[in-house]
Amino acid sequence: MLEVPKRQLTVVLVIFVVLALTTYFYRYPTGDDAWLGEQAFWLEKGGIIRSEFFRGLVGCEKQIFVCHKLFLIFGALMIRLFGYELPVLQFVGLIFFIVLICELVYYIGKREGSFASPYILALLILIFSNRLLIKMSFENRPEMMVAALGFASFLCLTRSRITISQALGAGFLAGLAFLGHMNGIIYLIAGFVTLIYLKQYKPAAWFAAAGGLTSLTYFLDVWSIQNGFSLWLAQFSGDPQTVAALKGTAKLTQILTYPFLFFKSPEQIALSLLLVFLLWSQRGLLKNLPTKPKVYALTMFLSFWTITKANVGLYMLIFIPFMLILVYELYKLRPFRNLPFRLVIATYFIIGAFGMCQIIYANLTMEYLPVSYEKLRNRIDDNDTGFVPLTFFFDEYEAYPRLLTHENYELQSGKRNMSTKHMANWARKNNVGFILMDYAFRPESYYPKAGTKSIPFYKLTYFNGRFAIYER
Repeated sequence: MLEVPKRQLTVVLVIFVVLALTTYFYRYPTGDDAWLGEQAFWLEKGGIIRSEFFRGLVGCEKQIFVCHKLFLIFGALMIRLFGYELPVLQFVGLIFFIVLICELVYYIGKREGSFASPYILALLILIFSNRLLIKMSFENRPEMMVAALGFASFLCLTRSRITISQALGAGFLAGLAFLGHMNGIIYLIAGFVTLIYLKQYKPAAWFAAAGGLTSLTYFLDVWSIQNGFSLWLAQFSGDPQTVAALKGTAKLTQILTYPFLFFKSPEQIALSLLLVFLLWSQRGLLKNLPTKPKVYALTMFLSFWTITKANVGLYMLIFIPFMLILVYELYKLRPFRNLPFRLVIATYFIIGAFGMCQIIYANLTMEYLPVSYEKLRNRIDDNDTGFVPLTFFFDEYEAYPRLLTHENYELQSGKRNMSTKHMANWARKNNVGFILMDYAFRPESYYPKAGTKSIPFYKLTYFNGRFAIYER
């Protein structure tokens, strides 16, 4: 039994909930908010996923076939309902964060036989003091959607005997997770392997059928046009990030360093350390762990090790629901409160609180980017093609005939030999009329020294210490 008074737990929970909510006010955007936001924008506007930001890169300006399709459909729906303001797309993450919280509470409540259990309060504290969860809960990335759908699929498999409807539901939800991000295939693998391990062969067959058919809808846009599969394959194999991930020893390096995905920074270390500590402390009782979460989580971990092309720290998010329930299951085997455990928990809370304060500080000290860009608008010729930071998407995208991004240049250059001269030449070849540089938020190595009066083909027309505008 959790030997902490509910009143104490409630006070701690309220503190972290307030801290987490404060991070949402004027949340500073990331490149992903705009990168994926632009694709959702064009899907809502023209019914096709494409990108002008990345014109010239594997046909992105015509149609993008390799993408996070269900996630973008949801984003397009949000734009249709509320417009393409920055908070609208950030709310996509928040919606699925709330769904995920409800799912985790449901799991603990069913295991405890009561939704008044103190373990639910403890779980909520771990959620709202987790810096990675709070950060990603207000970002326009697909991992929160994928985690919510994947964990929902797992919940369909928690009963001792799985009915056909439960197997179909689990397969359907796992397939939806795949449609949100191709990494979601690990839920299809984990669900199927778990059912086979438990010798529930008929439910496994229904699960595979539902999951497979749902996943195949990923190719609907590919099949709808002539030579669609060839175009999809060309985009998949020609994507610079995919090429870089599979080139030379890159894949071998990724495989060898995979476990570090869970220890890349303090925000990853916090929960990983807690889980590893409990695995070690309860090592003599591991055989008593419930079979399904144990087999399912292990299969997820191993399958992702095989398929992923990059050990991106943000990918840890799709494991967090299972890490949290394993923390709960491990602790329940033999509850304890020794000094090492207190230190690990204190470390978890300190990392979470400090990390959220970092987000709040950035929100308060850096002017809200859409406001900054609005102030620059009357200094830029709105008839020119722009070469801009990715976040220039918000509130400015429709004011110019075409915008290309710094990331487009980097990817087309293969991130090699990038210099001010090389960048200026690339801009000129792409008929860029103005270049906008941000020396505070995301300064690039190929930017000229701040305040430089001219670069090849372009002259400085405005500089305020942070933003520089160069025009032909």
